[in-house]
Amino acid sequence: MATTASTASRTPQLLTEELRAKTKGLHGKLDRLVQLGLFTVLDYRIYRQLLLGFYYVYKTFEEEYENHLKKVSQIHPWVLHAYAPELRRTEAFEADLAYFYGEDWKQNVSPSKSLQQYMEHIRDIGKHHPEKLVAFPATMYLGIFFGGQIVRSKIVKATSFFPSPPNKKLGGEHDGGIAIFTFREKAPPSSSSPSSLGNVTISSNNYNDNQKGKKKDPIKLRNELKTQLNSIPGLDDTSEKAIKERQAIVDEAREIFARNMDLITEVDGVSKVWTRWIIRFFLYLAIAVALYQFLTKESSFGNPLHL
Repeated sequence: MATTASTASRTPQLLTEELRAKTKGLHGKLDRLVQLGLFTVLDYRIYRQLLLGFYYVYKTFEEEYENHLKKVSQIHPWVLHAYAPELRRTEAFEADLAYFYGEDWKQNVSPSKSLQQYMEHIRDIGKHHPEKLVAFPATMYLGIFFGGQIVRSKIVKATSFFPSPPNKKLGGEHDGGIAIFTFREKAPPSSSSPSSLGNVTISSNNYNDNQKGKKKDPIKLRNELKTQLNSIPGLDDTSEKAIKERQAIVDEAREIFARNMDLITEVDGVSKVWTRWIIRFFLYLAIAVALYQFLTKESSFGNPLHL
């Protein structure tokens, strides 16, 4: 009886902490894969392919969220409280892709077959299992605030090793090439801006309107998002339905990490990086072993006790 009472009174784990704990291994693999792909080759042509792949992912889940927000009376309550429209990244991705590919980039690119399947997967859960959409801001936006800020810092500080496209400069007042990592105050509402939906306001669909706005503190935004996700009404409910739906969010977060790793490995050049890294690793290992054996042998011959 004491054990039962203790279990019943136990405070449920915060959603963000549970997701971090249960995706830790996948998260580490994804981080290493991104850093290996970017900072071993340091080639903007690989980086822009990664941008393009993730653009389709962010665009699809943001569209699904906003489709749900247009039906406030029918929306799953967790979805309503999980999305932060001011964090929307679709237009920032489009600005970065225009920087790296040129203004007509949309005419020259298309999602791969695996990306199309990923996009269909997102649309399917939006239609049939909307509670799983909670996993996307909890992984994709928090990912920008954590690992994404590290990537941004390395890109900006190492421009000589991470060459910009010809005649272009990373950063600057227009966030050239790094817009997805920069959050700015929104421009005043205009006639072309979407209106408020219930207690949620959809942000401007024109990234250029916000380029000169004051930069927001990413740490503050990150903490606000974590608080928002951890305070979703009913998330800590102990009913069978709530427990099942919460587990579905955890499972979807793991699915997101797995699909994101597949997205990265299919980028041209990343597999070559892996091959070169593995060859280099074993080459260094062989040299280290040979050097150790040589030094050990020399030390042995130099020892007066050696017979």
